[in-house]
Amino acid sequence: MNNIVFLGCLCIANIFNIQAENTSKINRRGKAIPAKIYKTQDQNLDIDELISQDDLFVEIDSIEPKTTPKDIYWIRLDLTGELQRLQQKTWYLRSYTFDYSSVFLRKTNKIEEIKYGDLDGRPQKKSVLYSSGIPFTKASLIRGKYLYLKVQRVKHFDNITSWWFLYLSEQQMQMIDDFYSNDNLKLLIPVYIFIGICLTMFIFTVLYFAYSRKLEFLYYACFILLLVIYLTSDILKLREFIFGAYDLKSYTFYTTSQVLVNLFYILFVTRYLNTKQDYPKLGQILKYIAIFLALVYTLDCLLLLSKAFEWHIHLLNFERLVMTIFSICASAYLLLKAKNKLSYFVVIGSLLYLSGALGLLFFNKRIYMLTGSSLEILIFAGGLVYKVQKDYQEKLAFKQEAYINKSKALRAQINPHFIFNSLNSIQYLVTKNEKSNTLKYLSNFSRLMRNLLESSIETNALLSDEIKMLDDYLSLESLRFNNEFKYKIEVDNDIDTNTIELPFMILQPLVENAIIHGLLPKKDEDKILNIRFKKVDGYVYCVVEDNGIGRPQKDNLTQRKSRGIEITKSRLDFFNDKPDAIEVIDKVDDEDHPTGTKIIIKLPLNQDL
Repeated sequence: MNNIVFLGCLCIANIFNIQAENTSKINRRGKAIPAKIYKTQDQNLDIDELISQDDLFVEIDSIEPKTTPKDIYWIRLDLTGELQRLQQKTWYLRSYTFDYSSVFLRKTNKIEEIKYGDLDGRPQKKSVLYSSGIPFTKASLIRGKYLYLKVQRVKHFDNITSWWFLYLSEQQMQMIDDFYSNDNLKLLIPVYIFIGICLTMFIFTVLYFAYSRKLEFLYYACFILLLVIYLTSDILKLREFIFGAYDLKSYTFYTTSQVLVNLFYILFVTRYLNTKQDYPKLGQILKYIAIFLALVYTLDCLLLLSKAFEWHIHLLNFERLVMTIFSICASAYLLLKAKNKLSYFVVIGSLLYLSGALGLLFFNKRIYMLTGSSLEILIFAGGLVYKVQKDYQEKLAFKQEAYINKSKALRAQINPHFIFNSLNSIQYLVTKNEKSNTLKYLSNFSRLMRNLLESSIETNALLSDEIKMLDDYLSLESLRFNNEFKYKIEVDNDIDTNTIELPFMILQPLVENAIIHGLLPKKDEDKILNIRFKKVDGYVYCVVEDNGIGRPQKDNLTQRKSRGIEITKSRLDFFNDKPDAIEVIDKVDDEDHPTGTKIIIKLPLNQDL
């Protein structure tokens, strides 16, 4: 898994590096137009007032480069040197993306304003990558040589030296709009790889959440979905699809998704690391960070919808600063206090994601965020698989522990039952004043009790020890009943009694039943009990067979409920997946008269009991 993740990271880094090298070249295709600029905050100034005031416009590098949301920029594009080229053809104006922007063109005897900004309903894109250009002809020029733009940057504090203005021919626009052009594919393939990675992980996390109901998988699925919305809304045209246009509402939906990305990432990490139990201090801080992000999201929506753009910028910058400091400190804390490998997945993934986010913030290039996010998702692909495997192992360990506790509880019910019967036997011998037999019985009983107590810690017993305890038990019962029955224990040669384990005292209740309910009520003296162990098809067959009266004949003794048999069946049902783990055979003669009972218990050889 680690090698696959590494190779995936390397491939994505190389592909995204190609994209970074080609983005600028394709985006700037066309011929640059000389521009001068006029900065104002007067919302009521119109184009008619500016047309004749050439002295208001200055070179771009002569004014303060940093923009604020209150600043309005009038831009005059001078096409004087291009007039010969512009004749008898339609051309397309393309420019830097602005939040609010209008281009002014001459139409017959009036000047027409065309809005194409990101927040005031720009025309629908033909290309999945770029905005459609604004068509114009030589006749569209104001004063026969100028195009005027009115622009405003409200989403960020921008640098006007990065602004650009181009005009392109129809053929050049078609090349830009062509989805299958080599240039576009070089840009789009990495984005679609990112979307493919996200889609795969989204499906996996949603399905596993549906199966396990573990909230960390739901949170991570939401994180991936919001990350796709934030990084690829323009390419997938989600804002157009959901809201029908590029406007303030669609921008609010898009830009605030970055806060929700961080929120669901925090919720995911909280559950993924089980911070409440393993990192309680970090868990408390994560709780406050989640509350902080929820408040930022709510407040930012209100600021945007009320057009308080400057406060919006400051709020998001503050949120980014808090999250950056927190991510670095939390990563250092986890490296120092790591309790398992899960924390390393979080640290590496978080730092990759943080690096991409900072690259987007400072260089305003999506490529950094795409790269960091893709690497983070690949890291967590391994992390989530590790988490699933770890949860499965813990579930198996819990199941095994539950079985051991259950088995001990059931065995605790057998021992008092057996001890009670043995003490009754001693009482019986004492009342008959058989001192010799009583002493012999007590000696055997004390040895058996010692073995029982010594093995009380273990759930299972070696077959050799089980046979010894059965032999002690049968000698006690034979002595108790004046040797009224004979018994024999046989083990096939292909069975190594010192390597095979079976549940402790699993046969004792069956042997007791055979003696009490099968052999003793029999009238003649031919009372035989056979116990045999043999290997059949990967199972150990434990056979308890008597030639007693069988089950059909019932007297007062057989009417009593056998608690030992019930417990034996419960123990077998708990660990043995074989449907016929216990089989009871009623033996009959040619005339269908009962001739005894045969009970077979089938225990798997290779299963941990």
